[in-house]
Amino acid sequence: MLARVEKLQEKLSDLELDGLLVGHGPNRRYLSGFTGTAGWLLITQNKSFLCTDFRYVEQAGKEAVGWEIVRYKRPFTATLTPLLAENGLGRVGFEEEYLSYQDYRKLAGEISGVEWVPCSGLVEALRRQKDETELAAIKRAAQLDDRAFAHILSYLQPGRREREIALELEFFARRHGGEGASFDIIVASGPRSALPHGVASDKLLQEGEFVIMDYGTVVDGYHSDFTRTVVLGEPTPEQLKVYQVVQEAQQAAAAAVAPGRTAGEIDAIARKIIADHGYGPHFGHGLGHGVGLCIHEGPHLAPGADTVLVPGMVVTIEPGIYLPGWGGVRIEDLVVVTETGCQVLNETPRELIRVV
Repeated sequence: MLARVEKLQEKLSDLELDGLLVGHGPNRRYLSGFTGTAGWLLITQNKSFLCTDFRYVEQAGKEAVGWEIVRYKRPFTATLTPLLAENGLGRVGFEEEYLSYQDYRKLAGEISGVEWVPCSGLVEALRRQKDETELAAIKRAAQLDDRAFAHILSYLQPGRREREIALELEFFARRHGGEGASFDIIVASGPRSALPHGVASDKLLQEGEFVIMDYGTVVDGYHSDFTRTVVLGEPTPEQLKVYQVVQEAQQAAAAAVAPGRTAGEIDAIARKIIADHGYGPHFGHGLGHGVGLCIHEGPHLAPGADTVLVPGMVVTIEPGIYLPGWGGVRIEDLVVVTETGCQVLNETPRELIRVV
């Protein structure tokens, strides 16, 4: 954790900031290891403070090794003011995406002699490139997704409700070490599979339908994201065609992931294949996104995205085709950028599975 703080302190020096105030939960956890739900970090160019309330002081002391733990008073400015003064901090950054305007007014109005500087993405930029500990957690989560998929196939039959499938997926992951679902589980069957984010409903599965299952697991705070589409019974020629186009696009894009390529280049590979088959207007979302302490984080694989991929980044590759009133297909894997290319974390087959 302290190595992460040192990288951030180098950024503060480059930006001529005396310190940075961090309150966003995932950023707080990334830098300090503290898993509590309330607290602020104050990072200077040579010190690091974790301010939290009575409920978390003992926990913070155990988790945030090397940090000075400060029990804060309310209002928070009563604790922050002397810390800033004692450490001679005159120019302090804050997370402009996460600090509310109301809280900003309190800082600016109640603490004199400090220039508050809006900052964007300082910690997020560090989080994009995962270390071995982070990768190990994400890999375990991806393995749980594979096991959950193998388990759920026996539950997929006409007459089951989508909600039943979603519950069983989450129960399986929790029974086998997952902390919870990465997001509201998507189980969308028949015409509902044309909804890219069709959260599980009371709809009954029916023979001949596509069923999209998009879910993930949290392990040690890190998320996974996984999607497969299956068919109940034998596919029609059109179902088979649409599925094969998505499969081709997904595998071509995943194979192209490598350091030095841009996120937009990878998106374009999948998008061209789908467009060449005449389904371009029906692939309306980005190809993928980063995954880590948040289910959606940088880099984002989308048209024109210029982020250069580097080793340690973890991204989803999830093209889809969605035909309103008919149904849809999506296939998604987690991929780690390596020194020489990439590693696909999921081992579940990508061929169309017929559930009979």
